[in-house]
Amino acid sequence: MADLKKAFDRSRRFTLRLPGSTSNLGPGLDCVGLALNIYSTMSFFVLDENDPGIPLITFKGSIAKSSLAQEQGNLTYTILSKLWQRDHDLLQRVRIIVDSEIPLGVGLGSSATAILGALWAASVLKDRIPSAPSLLAEASLLEGHPETLAACLLGNMVVSSPSSYSASKNIVTQRLNWPKEWHLLVVSPQFSLTTANARAVLPAQVKMEDAIFNVQKVASLVAAVARRDESAFKDALDDRLHEPYRAQLVPELAKLRRELMNEPIMGCTLSGAGSSVLVIVHEKRKAQVKERLGYWVETENKPPRILDCQVDDQGIQELDL
Repeated sequence: MADLKKAFDRSRRFTLRLPGSTSNLGPGLDCVGLALNIYSTMSFFVLDENDPGIPLITFKGSIAKSSLAQEQGNLTYTILSKLWQRDHDLLQRVRIIVDSEIPLGVGLGSSATAILGALWAASVLKDRIPSAPSLLAEASLLEGHPETLAACLLGNMVVSSPSSYSASKNIVTQRLNWPKEWHLLVVSPQFSLTTANARAVLPAQVKMEDAIFNVQKVASLVAAVARRDESAFKDALDDRLHEPYRAQLVPELAKLRRELMNEPIMGCTLSGAGSSVLVIVHEKRKAQVKERLGYWVETENKPPRILDCQVDDQGIQELDL
């Protein structure tokens, strides 16, 4: 480890802090994202010369215990490999340390941090200033949908859509201020769910009335956030396009809705495609709801983890070393 520290001390380096995120919030399928105050810290080092004895990627913190950690690291390194196909020497000398508290594969934006971290590093290590619009457009081509990427990049609540007037696949974003007193309790089960599997259960076609219903609800959702209207927000969380189908993959969603039916919550939805479930609650009523969740967790054979979150307002930050 002493040799590793000495090598890193001599290297060119920088560190990013990237927030996790939740998305959809019921009716906002593939367009609404919300940054959370759980973070992945990624440190990038460029060694003076390649040293095969130093691991390409080192994991620290809670991510080091996850069976999916290597897959997460491989995603970052694969993106760098594609971007630097003509600069093999630089790629060989890059080392990455990932210290993350974001659970992997449970709908909390871990893949967004890996993708954006790689793209940001590719710019910085080539002496370019990262551009948010360019990063988001490029990241969306890799991820397929921009909502978690936009929230991670910009912070707070972001509504995203592909531009209708740009041939370069630009993403149009609208950033809103999520009410600080609206807190989020994330129930994270002990199983992961891939986006591909969660997509596979969705129908290829939907009824016009269901599509109209979701358009109405997501418009109401955005307005409710902007106006800080708890009652309107609670009513707007209903969805017909994805949660009815994905509920079979995440039984915790129905369990929690039953358990919290008489509790003073603002809503209970899937976080992204799952497997996590998001409970939105006003900070004044959070203690009561959190206590009820604690009792419920004790009854489960495989107790989920409860994350007490607020909204991150900063997005990606490059930290001073």
